[in-house]
Amino acid sequence: MFTAELSGTLYHVDQVPEHFKELFILRGYRHPKSTATQCILSVFAATNETLNFWTHFLPSWYFLWVLMGLAETLDFIHDTYTWPLLAYMVVCCIFPLASATAHTFNSMSVKARHICFFLDYGALSLTSFAVALVYKAYVFPNTLRDTWFGNWFLCIAAVNAIICTTYSCETRFMKPSVTRTVIRLGAFALPYIYDSAPVIYRLLAGTPEEMALQSSKNHFFQFIFAFISASIYGSHFPERLSPGSFDIIGHSHQIFHVCTILGTMQQMQGILLDMQERRDLLLPNFEFHDLYDSIGRISLIMVINVFIIVGFSFRLLKKIDVKS
Repeated sequence: MFTAELSGTLYHVDQVPEHFKELFILRGYRHPKSTATQCILSVFAATNETLNFWTHFLPSWYFLWVLMGLAETLDFIHDTYTWPLLAYMVVCCIFPLASATAHTFNSMSVKARHICFFLDYGALSLTSFAVALVYKAYVFPNTLRDTWFGNWFLCIAAVNAIICTTYSCETRFMKPSVTRTVIRLGAFALPYIYDSAPVIYRLLAGTPEEMALQSSKNHFFQFIFAFISASIYGSHFPERLSPGSFDIIGHSHQIFHVCTILGTMQQMQGILLDMQERRDLLLPNFEFHDLYDSIGRISLIMVINVFIIVGFSFRLLKKIDVKS
């Protein structure tokens, strides 16, 4: 047990329930039955969740600031060409905020912890579909547009997003282990790799005009940050090398958050450049003509995710009630 903080007394890994434990993180745990007030105050104290909160809470407001700036120069109301971008930008504001919320309130109870992360996973899965949507709108290589892959790209991306939500939520019923990490990472890697395939193709085998686009550099660096993020998340580096040394500052989940945001920023810049540079090329055959094609599709995936999360939540509550 450690000194009292704004959030209450902090605990050692041996003093908290199984589902609250994180691999190689030994101290800085909040009380597993913290009040909502203690959870909120904990973001200003030195716990092992504090930087997990700030590394996503601040970026969510930054993305909102970017969206507000774009709204001053783009006609999001009347220009249908901007609607896929609007859908993507709104989701970019949501996913880090959902993560920050989950990291804030997950110590209220076992039920709250699981449900918080169900919502977090749902937001990340929604992001994967938003990325597919905006890639198809502005980034997709011309040679793939009228192929089977191009025609079914968004349908398969929707299925991937649903699979992502389902399998990542399922890992909440597993004990902390390397296997759980691999399955959870795989659930998010599948839609990411699929979404990225046409961009990688464009970077490696696109037309000379596509390969010369300014956005190519941003897409490349986005993949670098994604690789670092996945490697750090899956390896639990650096805390694996020295358990207890990185509990408060510098553990893998914090680095994972930072790299994810940096990657999103590069991705966003690349998308904006493609949207501007390729406008004249894309407009004649632009396929996103009404709200359903962009906002509607995003909303549909969100509703499906809500149903999945509700289903897992009922399963969770039933399981906990049976144990008690």
